[in-house]
Amino acid sequence: MAALMALPELKAWSSHLEKSSGGKVRGALIEYDANPKLIDGKRYFQLSFVENGADAAHRWESFLVAESGNDILVEDAATDTTMTLDQWRKDKQPLARISAN
Repeated sequence: MAALMALPELKAWSSHLEKSSGGKVRGALIEYDANPKLIDGKRYFQLSFVENGADAAHRWESFLVAESGNDILVEDAATDTTMTLDQWRKDKQPLARISAN
């Protein structure tokens, strides 16, 4: 979880959510499946970054974090595939999500 929250995108998203809501909404990580996912022989924790408000948590993005090593993958729900952080940054431009608000 610490590796994910250290990502500049998640730091920016968390800050944006808290500031724009006056502290009523926060960014949070939740485990969406307790069973590690196996990809190419490597086990990954399954976590989602969510907008955590009083009424509900809304998923922004889902990540796979390697149990060992530094690998972080991003799940693309639309295509049911994974991508590297570099691919995600290039293709999805995650920081644009808060600059448009």
